[in-house]
Amino acid sequence: MTTIAVFGHKKPDTDAIVSAIVMTYWLNQQGIDAKSYRLDDINQETKFLIELAKVRLPELLTHLEPDQLAALVDHNESQQSIANLADAHICYLVDHHKLGDLTTAEPAYIRFEPVGSTSTILYHMFMEKNLLISQQMATLMAGAIISDTLNLTGPTTTDSDKQALQAVIHLAGIHDTNSFANQLFDAKSNISDLTDDALVTTDYKQFIFSNKKWAIASIETVKPDVVLSRIEGIQQASELIRQRDGLDYMLVIIVDILKQQSWAVGSNDAQNEIIEQAFNTRLNDKLLDLGNLVSRKKQFVPTLEAFYAQ
Repeated sequence: MTTIAVFGHKKPDTDAIVSAIVMTYWLNQQGIDAKSYRLDDINQETKFLIELAKVRLPELLTHLEPDQLAALVDHNESQQSIANLADAHICYLVDHHKLGDLTTAEPAYIRFEPVGSTSTILYHMFMEKNLLISQQMATLMAGAIISDTLNLTGPTTTDSDKQALQAVIHLAGIHDTNSFANQLFDAKSNISDLTDDALVTTDYKQFIFSNKKWAIASIETVKPDVVLSRIEGIQQASELIRQRDGLDYMLVIIVDILKQQSWAVGSNDAQNEIIEQAFNTRLNDKLLDLGNLVSRKKQFVPTLEAFYAQ
């Protein structure tokens, strides 16, 4: 198939969905046939942003045809991608995570940058080719950068993210960045319609640490008390997900966006002991205090990698 399928990771967050849409726009602007997709349902924050920008939600992609041309954004590990990715011909890869396990049959356009958001990289790609960014695309990119960097307060934030956000905020015609960010975070924090299973798996990624299969779920919120009121349901759902997905460990982390602090949800004794040792904390009333750590990519994953490397 000559049309390039553009998609982000499983259990997509805002940056994954936005990157797919914006990457498709970047390709289309150059006369390259491409179509954006998603690999699962979207969260409330992404829904709010999609509706605000008045763009169409990408279609759900469940499988790839043999030799389908593919552009991967916001991920580069097979376990975080579509199941039959090996059937595809990867021709583009744009990401801001650590290098994963993917290979390509032929040379591909590969772009990695150590920034807080894939949308920041895409902004650079537009500038390098002197391509115009529409108001709709700018609105999406602004939302994605704010979401992934916690409005430029998270540990993954770089000067490049700050510069890109300033530029796309102007192009989007957004006059109050903080108000816009608060709207996004309020939407993300609306969990009233989510089951415990959905709450845990909305932002959920799998990893392998020393042959142990982990999943790390992040629940980012400006209303931690609302999430904490459902702690028992979260614990029960986590154990069911662990068994269902064949995991050794299922780590759920609640992140207070405004106070920049987090807690790991207590699990079985074996997992609690690992978290206590790795993060130098103790279980207290079903929670393990992780202090001011908030980033899965830059803090939670590296800490567990270091623990297993001992």
